Amino acid sequence: MSLRPRARVHLNNIADNWHTLSAHCSSAQTAAVIKADAYGHGLSSVAETLDSAGCEYFFVAHCFEGEAVRKTVGPHAVIYVLNGPSPYEEPIYRQNRLTPVINSDHQFQTLVTWLQSAGDFRNGYALHFDTGMNRLGLPLADAEQLSEATKDHPPSLIISHLACSESASNAMNTFQREQFEQITEKFPGVSTSLSNSGGVWLGTPFHGNLTRPGIALYGGGQPPADQPLKPGMTLEAPILQIRVVEAGETAGYGATHRFTKRTPLATVALGYGDGFPRSASNKGFATIDGTRCPIVGRVSMDLITIDISAATGLARPGVYAQFIGPEAPLEEQAALAGTIGYELTTGLTPRVTRIYED
Repeated sequence: MSLRPRARVHLNNIADNWHTLSAHCSSAQTAAVIKADAYGHGLSSVAETLDSAGCEYFFVAHCFEGEAVRKTVGPHAVIYVLNGPSPYEEPIYRQNRLTPVINSDHQFQTLVTWLQSAGDFRNGYALHFDTGMNRLGLPLADAEQLSEATKDHPPSLIISHLACSESASNAMNTFQREQFEQITEKFPGVSTSLSNSGGVWLGTPFHGNLTRPGIALYGGGQPPADQPLKPGMTLEAPILQIRVVEAGETAGYGATHRFTKRTPLATVALGYGDGFPRSASNKGFATIDGTRCPIVGRVSMDLITIDISAATGLARPGVYAQFIGPEAPLEEQAALAGTIGYELTTGLTPRVTRIYED
């Protein structure tokens, strides 16, 4: 038996989630955001699964990710690179038929140079406009000028990114949609994309022609109660040792948890060296066969201690405790650790064995 923690990646669940999202956006096509190693789930395996499920559009952050996706899915898919092009990456974009997302005047000038060098850019390109995120994106004021400048080689897609889509009532959503509509009016006939995972649930006015779900593919985010999503992975780790401590004793570095009664404990082979956050100390939980066991003491580099008072008949060395999965919802565990589901899954290190199921 291996003593390493493991992430069982449920590929069928990820495909099912994509189908759920696609069905919810019947007036738009549904892409898949698979950057950051498919949010920690495995880039190539997830790309292959979603390609087989019918997904034709993929978004990554860097061109090296796009290169890996192209090798996996073949020539037919459209692969957008969100962080945009560097002047030195032209061969990678052309050889792998990657589609750059243009976020700035500097990147637009890079694209112009590429067009001038070869006369065309058959992979197409997208223009990303900032509508209030103030992160990446071209300014609204440049839309008219760019519309004129791109008439001979129009973009294949106009995109923006919602800042507050997880909160449906936030006025920022409507503000950004209205800003985006002002921009897209200047590019008649060009496809549009505004919705991330949260934006999918905001309704048809936010969908445009192409939605871009990310965390929702992996079972995260805040879907409506009538649109349940399935967990993309189950993170679990084996129990190494069981002990009983007496009232007044403490657990872990800094002695941050003191026991008020005699308590059975299990020490589990998982820690922040594996990507499980130290901020979950004395807050998060594991489950053993569906029974919750709170984390007691600090999460250390390789080990976590859990209170197994409710699972004494289930816990023994070699039994796996679940930290993310059907019994330990991703977003609940993340909230207890003071973070978000994105960080829990993307932060898992190579020490966690990935096992691809389905």
